[in-house]
Amino acid sequence: MPEEREKRSFWDRLFGRNQPSAREERVVEYIIHRVGEGAHLGDVVQEEYVRRNATPLEIEEICADPRLVEAAREHLREDFGSGELDPGQRPR
Repeated sequence: MPEEREKRSFWDRLFGRNQPSAREERVVEYIIHRVGEGAHLGDVVQEEYVRRNATPLEIEEICADPRLVEAAREHLREDFGSGELDPGQRPR
């Protein structure tokens, strides 16, 4: 698939399309929302909505999107900060 990526990059540069499309933006927001709800990223990218609205290459690029990484990081921060994952805490 590197050829496809190079080909896309060439056309993106040629037509100045370095920004994701509105469709890709909606997929990114959907994935961030689902991960924020606690869904596993691997499961989310296999959901029908994502597969229907993004190509495999776009999904790969979305998974490397800094916004997605930051959202996952924030979710982890909240989980660890809440004390829910503390093995010394008893469930109430």
